[in-house]
Amino acid sequence: LPLMDDQQQAMDALEPYKALMPAALQRRMNAKLGLVDVQEGDAALTEDLMKLLAQDAVDFTIFWRRLSHAASGPLEPVRDLFLQREAFDAWTLRWRERLQARPGFDADTTQVQMLRTNPHVVLRNHLGELAIQRAKAGDFSELARLQNALEHPYEELAGQEDLAGFPPEWAGRIEISCSS
Repeated sequence: LPLMDDQQQAMDALEPYKALMPAALQRRMNAKLGLVDVQEGDAALTEDLMKLLAQDAVDFTIFWRRLSHAASGPLEPVRDLFLQREAFDAWTLRWRERLQARPGFDADTTQVQMLRTNPHVVLRNHLGELAIQRAKAGDFSELARLQNALEHPYEELAGQEDLAGFPPEWAGRIEISCSS
């Protein structure tokens, strides 16, 4: 049974989200960037960053975490993720200028806020696959380790660095289906 009688009814129900969704997304992206409010030019800053990330196929999770550390630390670990370093440098100047324009800006406070927004560990296909393979063999230790990390995704726990690193080469062959 359809939930709505016609397509127009569904379109009308979605109409309020046309304005809400972009604004909510921009607020979320600004939080990831350490920006506490939304100002003119923030959408372009975000869009330009997303283009750079896509062009250089940068790992999003690793990028966001390294950028968090760069808020009051060295930029090189973030810069090293990019092939187009000059373009990233130009973007970084805009980002830092925007950060520092905020009244009362403090780099250390911004870093803490960003580290609370950008997780260190997320569930990645290869991590789940490894935990499943070991569990099928009767070893549930990897599952427990992964669960512990995912219960504390913003904490950089000792002995779990591999859970936040780049996926191994074999992970590129993992195929998943959403048809279940």
